[in-house]
Amino acid sequence: MPTETEEELPTPTPEPSISEEGNFHSQYQVLGTIGQGGNAKVLLAHHRLTGTPVAVKVLRKDKQWFQPAMMEANIMRKINHPNIVSLIQVIEKETRIYLIMELVEGQELYQYIRESGHIEEDEARQIFEQILSAVSYCHGKGIVHQDLKLDNIMIDKNKKVKVIDFGLSTQFQPGKMLNHHCGTYSFGSPELLLGHRYDGPKNDMWIIGVVLYCMVVGKLPFDSVIIQELQRQVVAGVYPAPCGVSKELEDLLSKLLRVNPNFRPTARKAMKHPWFKEHWNGLIGPYEELLPLTPDPAILDAMKSIGFQASVVKHSLKQRKYNEEMATYFFLQKQALQGDGCTAQAQQVRPVAAPFPSLDPAAAFRLEPKRSGSLPVLGTLRVSSSHGHVSHYGQNAHPKGGKRSTVAGRLRPLQMTPAQDHYHKCAVSVSCIQTTSIFTEKSSNKEINEDNPLSHRAPLEDKPIPSRVRHRGFKGWTRNIAHALVKLCCCMPRRKKPHLGQNRISPQK
Repeated sequence: MPTETEEELPTPTPEPSISEEGNFHSQYQVLGTIGQGGNAKVLLAHHRLTGTPVAVKVLRKDKQWFQPAMMEANIMRKINHPNIVSLIQVIEKETRIYLIMELVEGQELYQYIRESGHIEEDEARQIFEQILSAVSYCHGKGIVHQDLKLDNIMIDKNKKVKVIDFGLSTQFQPGKMLNHHCGTYSFGSPELLLGHRYDGPKNDMWIIGVVLYCMVVGKLPFDSVIIQELQRQVVAGVYPAPCGVSKELEDLLSKLLRVNPNFRPTARKAMKHPWFKEHWNGLIGPYEELLPLTPDPAILDAMKSIGFQASVVKHSLKQRKYNEEMATYFFLQKQALQGDGCTAQAQQVRPVAAPFPSLDPAAAFRLEPKRSGSLPVLGTLRVSSSHGHVSHYGQNAHPKGGKRSTVAGRLRPLQMTPAQDHYHKCAVSVSCIQTTSIFTEKSSNKEINEDNPLSHRAPLEDKPIPSRVRHRGFKGWTRNIAHALVKLCCCMPRRKKPHLGQNRISPQK
């Protein structure tokens, strides 16, 4: 554990490669709203020229949100990993920044666990190694996510994982401590909830330890809607032992959920844990670039035929400008890889300004697209054989007409307004975690002690992943009465039990 403490890195400044000339609405048509946050919203849109669906995160640039907006934009530009959502284009205007990102298929890991009750160990290993690979990559780049909760991990039908929402991420320097306390309470590390300066990567490792526990058990290891109670549970570090899992998995969980961050493994070290053995399928790197430094001649010719300058396209790709040229090339390359190989001529058309829906009124997002995503302005292109027909994420390209996700409610690069269920009552991300005074006198100036007694033990009764919450009103009373009757009457059928153990794990040094 580093001993030197300092503030986070200084406020990032706009980089010259951020696209400023492009007009968002001339390039993209907004179809709906995916999510809404405090300083941002996420829109569902499609690229007017190619018809490709995208997710657009709109960040405010006013005085209060300028630093987080620039930090997120600059961090996303540095990331290239198959298990992390890809940034495609950045459009910076006077008051807003538009981050155009790939539209991730699938569902949140939270919903996936909720539907299945819990995840079997072999499947959990397959999912977790992808999460760990993404975290290790970020830490190697000097980036910490800080909010790797279940809502910010997407999983598709092929068990492919994508980490999303870097809204609370920040950069760190080895040996330097962070003191901006943000994230989600129920996933927060002891040092974070105590208000201590903390090691960013070790905080991330605690969070993914909570994620792994949730996957194999089906509930949170530390669970309370009362913040003070949650703090007591986390700092004590005692949680119900998972039942029916291997000793190797128990050992990995105990290492990730160590109260003292000095004893938590790094992401790189965790990859070598015996639980993975020869099963490891995660990527270690280097990773294939999102786009080639040298453009494909067929795509370049198509772009030239509709008005793009070849020299500008080449320069944009080489310098990673994240501008209109780079984005258009990305969309055409993606279409070519997903197509059936038929060559088509590009139309001699380039989009111009036209009436567009307003960004703010919700009703404006209900317009039907003028062109289907399967009917772009440009026809399907054939890429050169040097690029092959394998996607940049190591999977076989989908055949033409393959399923594309356009369901806004299940594609969330930003935490939406929390769903009104128990889990989300204590799993809401906050930009600044306020610690209470219950630990102030005893622990504010001391190191975290793993021998702290458990003041309030986590309940042992079986329950699904959502936290308990008090229901109010007449309906709430009826629910409480019904729950009580289920517990008292042994002959009544009960819901499927989560995968719980009866033993407890005590903190170790």
